[in-house]
Amino acid sequence: MWFGRFGVIVPVLAMAGSLAAKKRIAATAGTLPTHSPLFVALLIGTVLLFGLLNYVPALALGPVVEHLVLWLEA
Repeated sequence: MWFGRFGVIVPVLAMAGSLAAKKRIAATAGTLPTHSPLFVALLIGTVLLFGLLNYVPALALGPVVEHLVLWLEA
C-alpha cells in the first residue's frame, strides 16, 4: 500500500520539478493567454462537455429500458 501511494507521488513530483525548472519563453501570436475571457469560456465549455458526456449515457438508459420493457410486455 505504501508503494502504491508513494510510488506514484515521487514521479509526479519529479515531473513537476522538471517543468518548474524550465525557462519561460516569450508569448507569441499562437499563445492563448490564461487571463482572457476566451480561455475562461473554453475551460467552462470543456468542463461542461465532459460532465455531460459522463452523465448523458446513464440518463438515457432509463427511457431505453422502459421502452424495451413495454415492448416485451405487449
